[in-house]
Amino acid sequence: MNRAFITLYFFIVVSVILIGWGLNQFWESLAPEQQATPEIRALFLLIEQHSRTSIADGAEDNDLWAQQIGQALHLNIDMMPLGDVARVATRQQLSTGEIMAASSAKETTWYHLRPNTDQVLLVTVPSNNENESPLYRLLLIGFYLGIALVIYLWIWPLSRDSKKLETQTRTLGKDGVPETLAISPASTLYPLAQAFNHMARRLRELIASHRDMTNAVSHELRTPLARMKFALALIEEGSLDDKSRRQLRSLEQDIAEMEALITALLMYAGFEQKTQQLTQTSGYIRDLFDEIQLRFIRQYHGVIELQLSDATNNSEFRCEWKLMETVLQNLIGNAARYARGRIRIEVANTAKEYVIAVEDDGPGVPVSERHRVFDSFVRLYSEPASDSQPVGNSGAGGFGLGLAIVKRIMQWHKGNAAFVEPRTLSGARVEIHWPKDSR
Repeated sequence: MNRAFITLYFFIVVSVILIGWGLNQFWESLAPEQQATPEIRALFLLIEQHSRTSIADGAEDNDLWAQQIGQALHLNIDMMPLGDVARVATRQQLSTGEIMAASSAKETTWYHLRPNTDQVLLVTVPSNNENESPLYRLLLIGFYLGIALVIYLWIWPLSRDSKKLETQTRTLGKDGVPETLAISPASTLYPLAQAFNHMARRLRELIASHRDMTNAVSHELRTPLARMKFALALIEEGSLDDKSRRQLRSLEQDIAEMEALITALLMYAGFEQKTQQLTQTSGYIRDLFDEIQLRFIRQYHGVIELQLSDATNNSEFRCEWKLMETVLQNLIGNAARYARGRIRIEVANTAKEYVIAVEDDGPGVPVSERHRVFDSFVRLYSEPASDSQPVGNSGAGGFGLGLAIVKRIMQWHKGNAAFVEPRTLSGARVEIHWPKDSR
């Protein structure tokens, strides 16, 4: 802040001095000198004759006669010694009998040396602004334009670096982190750019560490799990008693759950590292629902009913369909774990956005937790006195990752996902929105 203030103040002060001095020199070299008009010459002659008459009549030769003439002619007339004239060149010109002028915005003062004296007559008359020189006006405009140009030259690097910083912030690199920003050390934003680059490097290190950890989970855990599954498959269940068979089934279930967790982690890590470049195409959402419904029936036939309400009359939607399929599978799978018997999907659109809602007849999600369930690894549980029935869940596969993936995909579509109050059924209702033009 101090650096920006000092440099801007310096630029303005120096520019005012230099531009003002330069234009003044240019004006003095090009502006035409004012020539005494016949009226001015006649006025000086009249004043001289009047002064001679007054002196001949015995009046004292002082400033009183000039004031009397000025009152009679309604002019400001005064006298001053020739030695009080500041410029030597002006005194020399006055000594030759020339009539000289000095103008301002409101008045013009004419100077003339009285013959055979060292007294200079000063006659001040109002200036006629209509006769102001066009060159003077152009130079005045040039002065203000010069100040504006200097300020622009100071602001332009600041604006350029700010735009570069904004663009770099919005643009993600190959690893999902903005590239380092190259700004000159002389720039006002250089300290900010250094802090930005430090942040980008730190983020890149964290993402690389996260990626290494994910790869380790994928490789180091899948291999022993595969050996455990192979060993379990070799066990002859016929030679086991009932208790051993139950333990074997429990072990197989634990292994399957660990595999599901690894798959969910890898999927979530993949979405975390994916860039936001989407390939969106137009298509019919009903075709996607038909495919999802076939899978749902094979898994939940006779247990949960899946209903579809399409208020768009099967109109076209625009999105990245593979990602939208993941969103709907996660939302429907999440609802199926807590629904008592019905799940309802509603499809609608407005003038600006697409809307899909998934609602179930389960226990629902508490209002205070509706925002938090979209965070990764968040699972909500409630244990009523009757039985341990979960109130909500935030994960695909029960690991707290499904809704986090939904949130990320909707952000890529420049939309959002949120739990709202149920409308038809009594359970949880989640709505996803994204704009029709999200490119």
